[in-house]
Parts: sequence; C-alpha cells; structure tokens
Amino acid sequence: IENAEHEVSKKEELRAEAKQYKAEQEGDRATTVSDKAEDEKYLEDMRAMCKLKSADFESRQQLRGEELEAIQKAIDILSSDEVSGAAEKHLPSMLQRGAKALAQLRASQATPLQERISSFLSERAKAIDSRLLSLVSQRVATDPFVKVKKLIKDLIVKLLEEATRETEHKGWCDA
Repeated sequence: IENAEHEVSKKEELRAEAKQYKAEQEGDRATTVSDKAEDEKYLEDMRAMCKLKSADFESRQQLRGEELEAIQKAIDILSSDEVSGAAEKHLPSMLQRGAKALAQLRASQATPLQERISSFLSERAKAIDSRLLSLVSQRVATDPFVKVKKLIKDLIVKLLEEATRETEHKGWCDA
C-alpha cells in the first residue's frame, strides 16, 4: 500500500510538473504569436511608408525635372543675343516724356523681356505647382538679371542636393 501511495504521489507530482510546463509553453506561445503579429504589422506599415515615399520621390523627381527645364529656358533667354545689349535698346524708352513722378519711373524699370520671363516662369510655376519657380518669377520681375542668374544657379544646386538626398533615402527604402 505504501509503495502504491508513493507511486500515486510521484505520478501526481509529474502530472503537476507537466501541467506547469504546458502552461509555461502556452504562455510562451501566446507571447510569440503576439510578437509576431506586432512585427507583421510593423513590416506592413514600413512597406506602406516606403511605397508612399517612393511615389513621393518619383513625383518630386518629375517636378524637379520640370523646374530644371524651366530654369534652363530662363537661362537661355537671359544669355541669348536678344537680351545682350537690352539696356541700350530699352533705356531710351525710359526717358521722361512730359512730367512723370519718380514713383512712375521706378514702376516702369522692368524691361518687356523681364516681364516676359517673369510671366513665363510664373505660368510654369502655376502649371507644376512649384513654390521655387514662383519665387524665381517674383525675383525676375523685381531684380536685375545678375541677381536672377545667381538665384537660378543657387536653385539648381539646391535641387541637385535635394535630389541626391532623396536618391540616397530611396535606396535605403528599396533595400
């Protein structure tokens, strides 16, 4: 009898240990399933974010290309033969004919070419929804061409640097 009771108690201990082990394993499994679900959600979110950033990158690349094209056209216009010597051509038209106020003279300082370039850049800025081209357009209308050329060159450098940064980021996202 004593031996049988000892066997029963030993089996009960083994059974209790097995239940405890099973409970621990089920807890570990639940934690693992939960962690896996969180990781899958994170992966899905990252893929969606990278896809969105990739689409944004492509649209900015297209916008940047259009901006560079418009800026190149403006540079071509500024450096063309039509513009060189423009001061001699347009300065006589700025002479006073009759009594004009000083404010009227200041208002008419922009040459027709400047106005044409400004309106071209403004139209392109509206067409492609570009703040940068809009700013360049405003500067062309008010500043001498020297400052505009510097602004355009600075804008090109800025666009190229931004393109490099975005390309590096896109490479990270694609990897």
